[in-house]
Amino acid sequence: MKPIVAITMGDPGGIGPEIILKSLCDIKFAKAIYMVIGSKDVFDFASEKLGIPFKPNLIPTLEASVLKENQVNLLDITREAQALYEKTFKANLSSDEVFSVGKVSKWNAALGYSALKVAAYQGAYNLIQGIVTAPIHKLAMRFIDPQFLGHTEYLAKIAKVKDYAMMFVGERLRVTLATIHVPLKKVSGALTSEGLISKIVLTDSFLKHRLKIKNPKIGISALNPHGNEFGEEEETIIAPAIKAALKKGIQVEGPLPGDQIFHDAYEGRLDAVIAMYHDQGLAPFKMISFRDGVNVTLGLPYLRTSPDHGTAFDIAYQNKAFHSAFSNSIQLIEKTL
Repeated sequence: MKPIVAITMGDPGGIGPEIILKSLCDIKFAKAIYMVIGSKDVFDFASEKLGIPFKPNLIPTLEASVLKENQVNLLDITREAQALYEKTFKANLSSDEVFSVGKVSKWNAALGYSALKVAAYQGAYNLIQGIVTAPIHKLAMRFIDPQFLGHTEYLAKIAKVKDYAMMFVGERLRVTLATIHVPLKKVSGALTSEGLISKIVLTDSFLKHRLKIKNPKIGISALNPHGNEFGEEEETIIAPAIKAALKKGIQVEGPLPGDQIFHDAYEGRLDAVIAMYHDQGLAPFKMISFRDGVNVTLGLPYLRTSPDHGTAFDIAYQNKAFHSAFSNSIQLIEKTL
């Protein structure tokens, strides 16, 4: 049986359904079985509104006997979402309740959260081999789970993995974040040599085993301007991690100044960069790969990818969304299966 790749709907009020439908038009069904997890009503609306045909194989559960290899399968989570809504908000859902276009709503939150939850547990129990997630709205997700930080942290929690990383993959730049959603003033305190070593190992493994790069070169960015001229983290935290990685046989160099390292990677002298904090890595990455960049979660028992953009409520269901990043997210999983 072919590997199974799940595609989660994301927030139904945003561009998720649109970029999913557009990307599905390009699927060849050669390497994987595809299963969309979301609301049938949402996709029926999107199909009619956008003029994109969508005739999936409706499945009641994830079992091999009901999946079709040459057709997109759809697992409708509306009932799960209704139960979640009523449990969370202590209120009955109206029978004529519909999702909201272009804005945050509690029903949207229940639908998006339910789709993600189903996929996360299927992945954790090795029932699927890949997950492609459409954008969610974090404020909406916090209606359901006040502690929700993002896809990456949630999937890692369900899979019960301690060592994981957020990586961004573009045509000419690959960036792994040493810290993720941490306030800038707390970055230094959040950095540890052990944490950096973990990120380096995960990045090296992805480059070697997923992307088939035989001897990848990884650049480690400095935290402070001009390397260690204005701080001590380079000597006390980053350099020991680099030394430990070299002992493991991983090709790493650094700490390299943040105003140099991304140019080196862009020019092909580095296969990936480890950035110390969120915007240090994502500012240059999004500058060149905003419409086609892919977010990858390293360390999970399956490969998870996602477009590197948000819900774009302002253009939802207007046929204006670019689907290149979502299509690339699917293709990256296909490439690495």
